[in-house]
Amino acid sequence: MGLLILLTLLIEVGVLLYLEVKAWHTLYTPLVFLTLPYVAVLLVTIAIAGRLGFVDFYYPTILFWIAGLLVFAIPSYVLGFAMQKHGKPVCKPIDDGNGLSKAVVVLTAIMCLAFLLRLKQTLGTSTSSLGSDEFGMDYDGHGLWAHLSKINSVLLILCIYFYDRQRRWLWIPILLLVFFAFVHQVKGWVIIPCVAGLSMRLYSGKAKLTGKLLLYVLIGAIMVFLISYIMSLVLGGDVEMSGTVIGFIFRHFVHYLTSGTFGLSMDAVAGYPDRGSFEVLYAQMVNIINLFTDNNDLVTPVNPFYYHNGINYTNTRTMFGTIAIFSNGLQFVGCTLFLSFFTYMLKIFAIKFNSVYVNVILFYQCSLLGMGWFDYYFSQ
Repeated sequence: MGLLILLTLLIEVGVLLYLEVKAWHTLYTPLVFLTLPYVAVLLVTIAIAGRLGFVDFYYPTILFWIAGLLVFAIPSYVLGFAMQKHGKPVCKPIDDGNGLSKAVVVLTAIMCLAFLLRLKQTLGTSTSSLGSDEFGMDYDGHGLWAHLSKINSVLLILCIYFYDRQRRWLWIPILLLVFFAFVHQVKGWVIIPCVAGLSMRLYSGKAKLTGKLLLYVLIGAIMVFLISYIMSLVLGGDVEMSGTVIGFIFRHFVHYLTSGTFGLSMDAVAGYPDRGSFEVLYAQMVNIINLFTDNNDLVTPVNPFYYHNGINYTNTRTMFGTIAIFSNGLQFVGCTLFLSFFTYMLKIFAIKFNSVYVNVILFYQCSLLGMGWFDYYFSQ
């Protein structure tokens, strides 16, 4: 039965992506970002389930993705084929305009200086060590600095996109902005803007999708985890680097990669004790409304239920798993349709206005979808 469910997913993915390319004439679409990473992670999860210390995998949880991908594809096909029917372009290269504006350069310099000063301040006031999760929270985990860190993500996307031989100096802000994200110790916020910037380069033709590039991306992804854990264990935990530590890091790399799929699997076996209110899926909007209505009740999007997958604990459930846990059937369909429609409308705006900045928003949104194998990122 498990293999039948997996085969159904793979056939569905093949059909959906074939129609997706027919609708938009490109692979750089929201549905592709959402689908391919999940399938890759799912196959890794199935390959290691019950091995290397990991728990077994519960195949019926794939059904959430079979249903979710089908619903998510509906707005894509409706909008894409409707645009073709009316003679509208469905794929257009990004217009750089006048290139990297001076305003962005100045803002990047100001933000880099501000976060360096913030680092110096936090080193002097925090009781935690650099590299620890607690230090990351003190650094930019809440308040004004948490909001400013999202600006850093946008600037990082722009710096990666505009990098070329005439702008080699952009390596300086790129490395600084990536470093600031590492200090925060949330790996997703390192990965997401880097994927968005690289995807924009590929879509615009600034870079070509080759086996060599894919190898570099894989190495880069592994390095994100190596550096993150080195900071956490060696700097934050006063542990000496050794072969044992490297082995530990690689085991936890695989744990992180599969924590969403295994998390949903174990949650299903436990009977979904974390089922909650639909408002968790739009926690930001609820909290903003509560702020203006003097309501002190804040909704947290962080799942409080942790499961041990044999290597470490996880509280993530993949994107469609999280939507399903906090919704009924009708809400699941409505939330998925809205998310898809919103993202594809962004794509239409990006095509119509052909602006770098609209494309930054679009590819940032697509990168959040690309992290769907891990969790639902649209409530944070």
